[in-house]
Amino acid sequence: MLWILFLLLSLCWSHELWIEKRGGEYVLLYGHLRPGSGEEAQVRYDPSRVHSFECFDSEGRRLPSQIVSEYPVRLRGKCQMVQANLSSGYWTKTPEGLKNLPREEVKNPIESWYSVETVRRIEGRILAKTPLTDGLEITLLEDPSSLRTGQKFTVAVYYGGKALRDVPVYHNGRVVGTTGDDGRINLRVREKGMQLIGVSVREKDQKGRADYTLRTFYLLFEVGR
Repeated sequence: MLWILFLLLSLCWSHELWIEKRGGEYVLLYGHLRPGSGEEAQVRYDPSRVHSFECFDSEGRRLPSQIVSEYPVRLRGKCQMVQANLSSGYWTKTPEGLKNLPREEVKNPIESWYSVETVRRIEGRILAKTPLTDGLEITLLEDPSSLRTGQKFTVAVYYGGKALRDVPVYHNGRVVGTTGDDGRINLRVREKGMQLIGVSVREKDQKGRADYTLRTFYLLFEVGR
């Protein structure tokens, strides 16, 4: 069973996952892309929590690449698109605070979940306009190189290959609306630089060690004008 999670309640306490390009490498980072007052810019993660880091061409076909599995995890390759998957494991709320443990390993659990986060960075024009996987996914329906500050653009949200409606969408630090019946939403480039778009859903935890599995997908691309 799948629940759409109200991002205003979820992402406000979580961190963001994103990919930076540094020379010939793509670097996976966790924390806050635009940290506010008192927020950490980067939070160290365990490299073993990164389940995949892949390189694709403009049509979504995998390309050869090299992963450097030390913090921060890096990928080397000539890619039109890169995508990483990270899980920070089980989390449980308790009266004493949040624990990075499954529900059965803490006293007085209030709420628990298993966290899975995926981020996709688009480098150039992407020809594929349909979902590339059966997982939770945001697809950009525009050529990112054609966008400039002030322009609108459209994304579509899918899960299991089907459009998801009424999903709250997060854009550069705030929830900006929900998807329509076709899974689409129009957004606006409000400032140049990185555009980070996110959605979350939750579903039954298959291992029964948490109340639910929380899946989050981030789409990332740069607008230079």
